[in-house]
Amino acid sequence: MRFSFSGAAILLAAFILMGCNTIPQARIAEAPDARSQEEKCYQDLAALKQLEPETYEKYRQQMHAIDENYRVYKANESLLDENASEVMLTEVRKKLSLVCTRINNAVYTNMRGRAQSLNKL
Repeated sequence: MRFSFSGAAILLAAFILMGCNTIPQARIAEAPDARSQEEKCYQDLAALKQLEPETYEKYRQQMHAIDENYRVYKANESLLDENASEVMLTEVRKKLSLVCTRINNAVYTNMRGRAQSLNKL
């Protein structure tokens, strides 16, 4: 399986401009809707930096660990057999999905709390 890194430069530039240059920039998703979900995840992570800096740092570290493992995989991709490659990609995608769900939930919970505080006015 091959993955597209076509938007990585644009995404990296956007995060640098937003002050989020510590967010991993490797593109793991292949399908357009999966890329869109990945971009949404990075947007939510950037929002979390302003909303909850401590939570942001925890998830940034998790994203960094995923990114580092993906980079090791890509550097050795030509040396791996198809089964080992599939196992690694499946695990990376699974962990990325899990962390993105956590990030999305953290943003949602923060916004829900803010909305509830407004309702008390």
